[in-house]
Amino acid sequence: MLEEKGLLNISEKEIGSSEPVQDSEKDNLIEINEEEEFLKKFQQITRSEEFNLFYDEKDLFNFHTSLKVGSLVILAGLSGTGKSKLVRAYSKAMQLDEGQLNFVSVRPFWEDDSDLLGYPDTINSVYRPGDSGLTDALIEAGKNRDKLYLICFDEMNLARVEHYFSQFLSVLEMDADIRNIRLYNKDLEKRFYNSDQYPATISIGKNVLFVGTVNLDESTYHFSDKVLDRANVISLNILPFTGMYADAPRKNENVPKDRISYDTYSKFRNSKFGHQLQERELDFLWKLHQVITKSNKNIGVGWRIVNQINEYLQNLPNFGPLGRDEAFDSQVVQRVLTKIRGSEEQLSNLLGVYGSPTGEVKESKLIAVFDEFSDVSSFDRSRKDVQEKAKEISLHGYTI
Repeated sequence: MLEEKGLLNISEKEIGSSEPVQDSEKDNLIEINEEEEFLKKFQQITRSEEFNLFYDEKDLFNFHTSLKVGSLVILAGLSGTGKSKLVRAYSKAMQLDEGQLNFVSVRPFWEDDSDLLGYPDTINSVYRPGDSGLTDALIEAGKNRDKLYLICFDEMNLARVEHYFSQFLSVLEMDADIRNIRLYNKDLEKRFYNSDQYPATISIGKNVLFVGTVNLDESTYHFSDKVLDRANVISLNILPFTGMYADAPRKNENVPKDRISYDTYSKFRNSKFGHQLQERELDFLWKLHQVITKSNKNIGVGWRIVNQINEYLQNLPNFGPLGRDEAFDSQVVQRVLTKIRGSEEQLSNLLGVYGSPTGEVKESKLIAVFDEFSDVSSFDRSRKDVQEKAKEISLHGYTI
């Protein structure tokens, strides 16, 4: 039935499977302990004097799980809230060296991937890499598949992401053995003096993690649906400032000594801890898709999003503060509701009517779906997101 709806390419055997895990219980326990220890260290580092970040622990688990899935992760939030520092803290938890963590400062004038990667200089018969350093980092990562590499695009939306990042958007959803970025035409390879250093194509292994930080203001571009279809957009919640300095740990307290290798990190991925999407969750996504497409046929819940939500839930640790119901709710916000934007005329029936000063949203088709499937999740984050969008429409006549 669900396959006829065209949403998901998952066999019935995989959905809600109750078959026993093939790995030994001892191996599973070791993997759980390693990941749990890593996440404890990650949280401790964020709270350390060096970083002094006070994010909700659920957001840290969400960030970690999103990275494990292997797609692009985008951190959104107020300027000055430590989005870039969070990436550095994650890098420190993994004990990456200087060459394994690469920050790419996005420039407003970037128009295509040659601004990011570089270009072939046919006059002088050389390839000239971009000054971002990304090309060299990716080549190094390809030579060291046993190491993890973390690439962060700082202020990612200063230029249009779908332009300068176009190759990556297509490649990141492919299998590891065919994830290749083309630097130039292969026919030029024999002519270039530095083709040994810069071949025509470079591969992007699963040992490379991609993160972007964004500020949503008048100086930046908003994401296209092509980007949102392929990214987990996480809006970070800041904890109350009360006790922020009183409870701060000492400098360098509980800093990990062991570097996380790619082999160790890969054991965190696709764990047997979580479960695939259940029938009730799939029914919810289908109903959500139907409701959204009635308002705008160009947006909805595509098969790509459903499969990526499924993979996220598979990778969700079975320990910690982030339960499955909250994780599913977060994925609805990060993968579906981010695409709902437009004018009051388009979206008023979908989002509902915002009531001031109570903030109550009435006659919302989205909230009606959340109510119908309250056994799946309370959808607290989704409800809040719908409320914010309804408020924007009430004040400005549109939501972005």
